[in-house]
Amino acid sequence: MTFPIITDYRTALRNAAVRFASVDVEPVIDDTGDPVFQAGNFAAVFKATIGDSDEIVALKCFTRDIPDLEHRHKAFTQLIQRTKSPFLVEIAFFPNELFITSDIARTGDYPVLVMSWAKGESLGAVIERFCAKERRKGLAALSRAWANMCLELLSMGIAHGDLKHDNILVTPDGKLRLIDYDSMFTPQLKGLKSVLLGGVNYQHPKRGIDHFDNTLDHFSMLVITLSLRALAIDPGLYGTFNTGENIIIGHGDFTTGARSPLFAHLLKSPDAMVRNWSKLLIKVSRSNSIAVQGLKRILQDARKPIDASLTGEGDHRLRGAGQSQDLDREVA
Repeated sequence: MTFPIITDYRTALRNAAVRFASVDVEPVIDDTGDPVFQAGNFAAVFKATIGDSDEIVALKCFTRDIPDLEHRHKAFTQLIQRTKSPFLVEIAFFPNELFITSDIARTGDYPVLVMSWAKGESLGAVIERFCAKERRKGLAALSRAWANMCLELLSMGIAHGDLKHDNILVTPDGKLRLIDYDSMFTPQLKGLKSVLLGGVNYQHPKRGIDHFDNTLDHFSMLVITLSLRALAIDPGLYGTFNTGENIIIGHGDFTTGARSPLFAHLLKSPDAMVRNWSKLLIKVSRSNSIAVQGLKRILQDARKPIDASLTGEGDHRLRGAGQSQDLDREVA
């Protein structure tokens, strides 16, 4: 099925009052009179308000067909409503909501997804800022917050499917939020295939569309956990190994293993966890399985404070599930 293009949606949003079937949408307009939006892989996300509320929401309008789109998003909605997870943003799916006229796609009603507009910086932006200022406490607190979030996702039996630096937000009060759920796995979706394979710098080299279960996030969880701990010990790694498309580890490191300059460095780290997790990541990268054995234990270890002798300064324990007074202070 061919979906409308972004221009079609922009035209519709300029006349929002008569285009929506049930939702009272008021788009946020820029200085030129155009609706404010961001383009993604499968959709355009418009900034808007709903009804009489002043709260900003994200209005997701799909530009590419996703197999079982309605089934998937209803499952995501039910999961978020049922679990009330602090790491997931509330969403509502409307299957035949927005009337579109298009020269590319059929004229008619198209689905939209409405979600809370999550405030904050991307994980990548926070890491860059912390590393530039050598804020090891912030990186250590971020590492523990990340581990807490991952443990909750594992306990829920779900997977995000595309964990990477720009799909994770750090809110102004130091909480983590996941965005972009198109690739998500929930138990209700068992038997379907992946709609995309995720960022290559975070995914197992052999991941394919047939991989679609609760192990989808294992590899990227290990990549990010290792990256954060390594940076908390040596923030200077960021300037050497960040490409703008990763944190410090990239696809080339998965394929070259111990021969890569980064792994050669990490395997000599003064921290035993960094050394051990690097060996494991190299091993897992060569495996035919995308699952990481012992991941839960690794994440539990990642919640522990880093020895001050490795960072050159004191450290603080994380309080709560996925949030920290320490991270709150560091983000601010």
